[in-house]
Amino acid sequence: MVRRIRLLLDDSAWFVPFLYGMGGIVLTTFTQVFGEFFRDLLPEFIYLDLDSAASVLSSTFTSLMTMMTFSFSTILVVLTTYSSQFSPRTINNFLTNTSAKHTLGLFIMTTVYGISNLFLVRTADEGVVLSSGISVLLVICSIWAFVKFIQTVSVSIQAERLLSELHKEALSVISEQKDAIESNEVHLVLPRSVHSLEGQAVRAPQTGYIRLFLREKQGDHETDFESVVAVGDFVAKGDLLGFWKGEDAPDIELFEIGEVRSSMQDPSFAIEKLSEIALRGISPGINDPNTAIHAIHYIGDILRELCELPDGDFLYSNGKSDWHVKRKTLETILFESLSPMQTYASRDIFVMGSVFEAIRMARLQAHETLDSTFEDMIQYFADVIDWDRLHAKEQNYLRNKMNRAKKMTT
Repeated sequence: MVRRIRLLLDDSAWFVPFLYGMGGIVLTTFTQVFGEFFRDLLPEFIYLDLDSAASVLSSTFTSLMTMMTFSFSTILVVLTTYSSQFSPRTINNFLTNTSAKHTLGLFIMTTVYGISNLFLVRTADEGVVLSSGISVLLVICSIWAFVKFIQTVSVSIQAERLLSELHKEALSVISEQKDAIESNEVHLVLPRSVHSLEGQAVRAPQTGYIRLFLREKQGDHETDFESVVAVGDFVAKGDLLGFWKGEDAPDIELFEIGEVRSSMQDPSFAIEKLSEIALRGISPGINDPNTAIHAIHYIGDILRELCELPDGDFLYSNGKSDWHVKRKTLETILFESLSPMQTYASRDIFVMGSVFEAIRMARLQAHETLDSTFEDMIQYFADVIDWDRLHAKEQNYLRNKMNRAKKMTT
């Protein structure tokens, strides 16, 4: 449940603005009920007569609507840029940006507060009201937030910042997994095959991506479970998810399935976003190989962290039952993230050189059991490169990069 709530909050662009809107209602109620109580405590100039208060509230509301119009127009431009220049999957990275959510929330709070007090100002029993003074303070805060929002937007549309954000997102997930393994919350075990007659089948209740494995539901259950899917896989309604290894299968939902993938337990999703940005960079329509090279370098650094762990599946145990959950292999992640580069860049020596460089970085602290996987991947790229069409200098450049990727760093 905790992870579901965290996933909902991380992926939602509305929750923080909604809280600010509710805060506007609470603040309106507070000033209407207790405004007169603070009359002797606050400066006199904060209190205005009814006509002046209505004029101030109307002016602040109008100015705020102008800022909101500009802000929403800017957001649409940024979303278009993210979709066309980077990847449609990266749009959520901007929508869930903390600064953007708080800025929109403050706008909504000020709007709710101003329009509700403008409606209630004529009903005040006293000749003066506090609401207009607070409204002015909120507008001043909104102006500061608006300037901060512009700065956030100008940074967000920079490719380097987005790549760095995706890099940190993946490293955070990998760090959590490593911490869980070190604290014995989860164990890595060798992958094993699952057969259709091993237990009671668990099937997908809907079509979508596996977003989370709800490991906290293990509790004191005594029935073993073995999955046949990994977090991040796409399943159709009725697809096989796994098996309960016993006659008394608990009636619990183990997987969170949704329309959109999440990187909360799936670092390969952040890698996939970086791969898509790199592909767009080397596509003929965009033609920005430097961004592609930058993205590939970040992929290599993420793989460096990921490859410190050997291939294997996750095993959760409470002493009474073992829940075996599949994990994507390094071979799959490597192939899915790097092999698409040769579609457009097989004759671009600098992009292909960055691919070999990413493999070299991934091997810096890689587990020894992954050596053959790296060698196979290097050989794959060596096979798809058309060496005969390259100049001797270009061949030497690529072979040097490839040889560096083959050497293990100690």
